[in-house]
Amino acid sequence: MSQRAVSMPHGGWIAFIRRMAAVAIVLSAAIPIYLLVKQAVTPEIESFAWPPLWLPRRITGAHLESVFTVGELRLAISRSIATALVCGVSATVMGAMMGYAMARSRWGRRTGMSAITATRLLPMIAVALPLALAFIAMGLYDRPSAIGLALVHTALALPMTALVLFPAFLAIPLELEEAALLDGASPLRIFIAIDLPLVRGALAAAFILSFILSWDEFGFAVLLQVTNRTLPPLLYYYTVFGDVGAASALALLMMIPAICVVVALRPMLRGALMAGSLR
Repeated sequence: MSQRAVSMPHGGWIAFIRRMAAVAIVLSAAIPIYLLVKQAVTPEIESFAWPPLWLPRRITGAHLESVFTVGELRLAISRSIATALVCGVSATVMGAMMGYAMARSRWGRRTGMSAITATRLLPMIAVALPLALAFIAMGLYDRPSAIGLALVHTALALPMTALVLFPAFLAIPLELEEAALLDGASPLRIFIAIDLPLVRGALAAAFILSFILSWDEFGFAVLLQVTNRTLPPLLYYYTVFGDVGAASALALLMMIPAICVVVALRPMLRGALMAGSLR
């Protein structure tokens, strides 16, 4: 009894500290989001008021409306969505092939890991400038379709998708493939009909992460799409030139896909990343 009486206060303090830490983490994330929403739906004069106005005095939809009425913003939204979709699909498809090769071949594993490591050795600026010159020569620089940027984003996302899918394929028992081979199935049919359905959770995780990477990427977007911009460079320019309301509306718009993905697919992402999504 005495030991329990002594240990209970200690446990209570630990629980209290954990709760306070959780509250601090939630507030540190919620306050910037609240301020972003406030700036997106209030006149700019309230954003620059002193002392600061923590509660909105007047609500306006002008900033959100400008996102969809200004032609450049509409084009940037559609261009960003198309680029992210192309990146997500292509990186997931190639990442599935690379992850499967790494899981089923020792040589493929060594080669794949070496290639993934090599892609992280050079700084982005060392690759971006020569890449821009190459794209100019090939006619892919600053295209309205942003196909060159989609290819770059695919190359950036490919190592991540391969690493997500590698443990998922590795967890599939070889006996399943051997049984299918005995039944006369080709390796391609085994990969499509057996392996891919078993790792569909990891495929979803790989697509989501690739989509978000492309949706948020700034460095290559600002260098390769000078006039036909995507959303991250456009958000940067609006912020630099002091259009806080439109910049906040754009930032709020860019948060929507990431929030929807995390809330809707959090269990699938956790299972796919930690255990290969195999049940």
